[in-house]
Amino acid sequence: MRHRRPRQRRPRPNLRPLQVLLLAVSIGAVAALVGPSSDVEQYRGGGTESQARAAAVLDVGPKAGSTPGAEAPAPAPAPPTTSSDTTATAPPSTDIGDAPAPPPPAPLPPASPPAAKPAVPAAPTAPAADAAPLSERMWLSGGSGAGVASGAFGAWRGSPVPIAGTWADAPVHQVQLYQLRAGGEYAGWNGSLDIAIGAIGEGESWAAAATGAYDARWAESLTNLRSLRDGRPGTVYLRFAHEMNGDWYPWAVDAGNHQDFIAAWQRFRTLQQQIFPAAQLVFCVNRESVGSGIDWRRTFPGAASVDVLSVDYYNHWPYVADAQQWTASLDDVDGFGAPKGLQAHLDFARQVGLPLAVSEWSTVASAGDSAAFITGMHEFFRANAGRGPGQVLFEIQFSAGGQFSLFGSNQMPSAAAAYRALF
Repeated sequence: MRHRRPRQRRPRPNLRPLQVLLLAVSIGAVAALVGPSSDVEQYRGGGTESQARAAAVLDVGPKAGSTPGAEAPAPAPAPPTTSSDTTATAPPSTDIGDAPAPPPPAPLPPASPPAAKPAVPAAPTAPAADAAPLSERMWLSGGSGAGVASGAFGAWRGSPVPIAGTWADAPVHQVQLYQLRAGGEYAGWNGSLDIAIGAIGEGESWAAAATGAYDARWAESLTNLRSLRDGRPGTVYLRFAHEMNGDWYPWAVDAGNHQDFIAAWQRFRTLQQQIFPAAQLVFCVNRESVGSGIDWRRTFPGAASVDVLSVDYYNHWPYVADAQQWTASLDDVDGFGAPKGLQAHLDFARQVGLPLAVSEWSTVASAGDSAAFITGMHEFFRANAGRGPGQVLFEIQFSAGGQFSLFGSNQMPSAAAAYRALF
């Protein structure tokens, strides 16, 4: 039996309903907006840091700076668009998961003719979008948390931020996508966006999902997302059921439900290709499996059903304090032999013919102030950057609060200085 280690997990941004006072701009002041109550309490429980962090990400009434509105109507569907930035090209699929492919959902009716749309509001500080082709030795370097959408994070580190990370996990938030609506944190964001969609909520199951129980909600989410991002130059990366190999989310995948998960994933993939084909579907695991009882590679739905492989990678288990420890950690595997170290994840991405992303990463203040981890991450990204199989397409530094933040905190001065110097 696999030994289960205690987990240090990172909190998400403070997502509780709040009133946001926007700064006065040159053309006037924007009114403060009030949001609805959150459904985060249904996910809170226990006392572990893993559970607290999971509760925070599921409280996705708006992230910092977002304006919620549970009563806001869903936007009218818009026809599928084609993103103008360069996306990864994968060779033929290498199927690793062990479940047979289920029958796909019935085709959706054709999209209605496009309706006239209001002009997209400008971002407070326009970040650079990744509309230009990605060169062979470049990657998209982004951030998540307060200050990314406003431009403050990019100004702090001294470089543009072409991709941002955000979450819309709980069922209601998957549909409403508050942070992308008018007045929300990313309403004016024109760069690429990694958005985490939790798939199923408390009391729901992968067995039900595999039979189509949540297809209507997923289709509505995809339709709204397409409408809200229509015409933007950046790519949407959909991180469906992220960190499913951990035990802290309602959509956890284990030895008993992994075949249903694969069947449900393939249903979502069919919907995504029908409704929002310009988006990229991301299969994202946590760096280390916890409580799953299965090699996470057996849950992989096959490269034909995935566009980007991703890992959330934080500096613990093992903690890296120096260059020697960094090098030693790169090829780590878990008790099942599945990838755990960053090089091992990259090797698996190459094996299945997909690019790799690191959708969340940071060092951990409770363990130390590691400039070596920051330096190692940068060197790894630079050495393996690109858009092809087994190359790093993008990464997003997590500074969304708590012991993982570099921006807006003095808790890890050496790591923060290294990040600002390198990124």
